Amino acid sequence: MGLSQTAWVLIAFILFFVLVGKKLWLALTTNLDQRKKMIENELNEAKKLREEAQAELNASLKKQKEINQQVLDIINDAKSTAKQIEADALKKSDIIIKRKEEQAKQKINNAQIEALNKIKNISAELSVKSAKVYIQNELDSKIQKALYSDSKQKLKEKL
Repeated sequence: MGLSQTAWVLIAFILFFVLVGKKLWLALTTNLDQRKKMIENELNEAKKLREEAQAELNASLKKQKEINQQVLDIINDAKSTAKQIEADALKKSDIIIKRKEEQAKQKINNAQIEALNKIKNISAELSVKSAKVYIQNELDSKIQKALYSDSKQKLKEKL
């Protein structure tokens, strides 16, 4: 009984797959497993890079918020400093104005006192000259000498 050609092809096909198919299957699965591992590694690396990028983004956003807060603090501090400087300038200008007013009042008072003193001096000189003219024209020499001696005596007593 001979086997037909179809049976021999079937047997050869099965033997071929048993002998070569095992090695072929092993090579194919190894190649696919390596490809799978490579893809998994690339995915893991991509996830890691994404996580690092997200962490950097979060850190950058946090720094930006901190910088914005610092800027706001600096601006607020500058505003309060400017208000303080303005208040100090107003106080100083008020003090200077008051000092200038006091100086002006003092100068006016001094001028008034000086004018009164000049008037008193002029009045005294005028009185002395009037008395001198009166004494020279109206009184005789004996009365003049007596007045002179009397005035001299009173002056010594006062000094």
